[in-house]
Amino acid sequence: MKNFTLIAASLMLAATSFANDKKAVPAAPAGNKSKPAAVTLKVDPASSKVVWTGKKVAGSHTGSVPVKSGEFEFKNNGVTKGEVVIDLSALTVSDVENPEYNKKLVDHLKHEDFFNTEKFPTASYKIESVQEVKNITPGQPNALAKGKLTIRGITKSYDAKIFFNPKDDGYEVKGKLEIDRTQYGLKYNSKKFFDAKALGDKVISDKFEVDLDLIAKK
Repeated sequence: MKNFTLIAASLMLAATSFANDKKAVPAAPAGNKSKPAAVTLKVDPASSKVVWTGKKVAGSHTGSVPVKSGEFEFKNNGVTKGEVVIDLSALTVSDVENPEYNKKLVDHLKHEDFFNTEKFPTASYKIESVQEVKNITPGQPNALAKGKLTIRGITKSYDAKIFFNPKDDGYEVKGKLEIDRTQYGLKYNSKKFFDAKALGDKVISDKFEVDLDLIAKK
């Protein structure tokens, strides 16, 4: 009986010692879930469009500007930042059929009276932050982009309403920019700087529009 008691006591001591020697496994910290990684997609110049419209007293003109480069960062199915660069040196006019007058207008837009493309061949819009807009009508802008617009080497803060939407293997980003050209040194025939009566029907609106339709792909 004494031997049985000694054996039982020895087994209990061994079990206790084994339990104390085991290292405790730390619990996983709460809230340590991995966050979705941001994805950067390049703008596809061939699939993207940039259309400009300028107005004057006697009417308006419109045309396009090719996209040179660009990229957008997407996270949680939304745009977080990005940049697009357009090639003003290759801008076109689409509403003037006469080849001679078309070339004359294009050359004038590239002249220092306007974009001075020999010195400033590109313009860019850099999005630094994006605020989602909720409860919108389908197809309407669903975000407010805040960033910097650069034209003729002059950079100004610029906010733009944009619409982004998944498309094929990437995203489509649309936006309409209304730009005051005089803030970027384009003063030609502006009534801010010249006598409107003297200019007559040659007055050109200070604001012009740029419609962006950009395709960003993986």
